[in-house]
Amino acid sequence: MCATLDLPKSGVVLDTRGVLTPSDFLAALRARGATRLAAVRFRNNRSTVWSLTQRGTVLNVHAAFREAPPGLLDAFATLAAEGGIGSRQSRRAAAAISGWPRLKEAIDDARRAHEGRRTAGQADGPCCATPGQRAYVLALYRYFNHTRFDGRLPSDIPVRLSRRMTSALGHMRPGSDDAGQRRVSEIALNVDLMLEGNGAERADTLLHEMAHAADYIESGHRGHGSSWRAWAHRVGCRATTLLDRPVHYRGRRDQAVTRVPPLPPALLEL
Repeated sequence: MCATLDLPKSGVVLDTRGVLTPSDFLAALRARGATRLAAVRFRNNRSTVWSLTQRGTVLNVHAAFREAPPGLLDAFATLAAEGGIGSRQSRRAAAAISGWPRLKEAIDDARRAHEGRRTAGQADGPCCATPGQRAYVLALYRYFNHTRFDGRLPSDIPVRLSRRMTSALGHMRPGSDDAGQRRVSEIALNVDLMLEGNGAERADTLLHEMAHAADYIESGHRGHGSSWRAWAHRVGCRATTLLDRPVHYRGRRDQAVTRVPPLPPALLEL
C-alpha cells in the first residue's frame, strides 16, 4: 500500500511540535492504536508521501513528516491501523496528510535538487538489467505500446531496472528536449519485479508507468489526477495510487536478480 503526491487544495495549517526520530514516530503511532507497526522509515524523495510495506508492518514516510503535528500523527495511526485506505475515516486521514502545506514545500525542494543534479549530469542510478532482461522489458514495452497505447508512445523511451528501490515498484521521469518539448527521460522498474511470482504486478507496474508517460507527453500532467486515471482505465492497469501489491522481494538488497521471465516468441518480433 503506497501513496504518491497528488496534492489536494487545502487551507488547513497544523502547528508542529519538534522534530521526530523514526523511533519517536513509531512510538507515537503505536500509542494511538497502530500496534501492528514494527518500524518507521523516513524517505526524502520527490513523489512518494507514504507507503505501507512488509504486510503493513513498515511505514515508509516522507522526511517532511519528521515535524508532523499531533493531528497528522493521528491520521497516520488511522492509516497504519487499517492497513491503508479502506474506509471514509482513512480517506479523510490520507487527504489531511497529502494536504499538509509543509509537505508540498519539501516535495518541491526535493524536485529542484533533483533537477539540479540532472543538469550536472548525475543519473538516478545505473541499470542493473542483464542483456536478457533488457530484451525482455523492451519487448514488453513495445508490446504494450502496440496493443494498449496504439503506438502513441515513443519507441525509444529507456526502460531501466533498478536495484535501489525499496518500497517503490517503478517511476516515470519526465523531461524536455532542447526545444522545450516534453519527453520522458526514463521508466524505471524495481528489479524485484523480475522474480518468479511477480508476473501480474510486473505487467501492471509497467502499464502504470507507461500511462504516466502518455499523460505527461500529451497533457503535461505528472500526478495521479483524472487524466492519468483515464489512461489507466484505457490501458487496463489499476487506476489508484494506493495499491496493496503482493510482491515477492529479494532476501537481501545486495542480492543480484538475473532471472528473465518467459516471454512468448511473438512479442520479440514487435
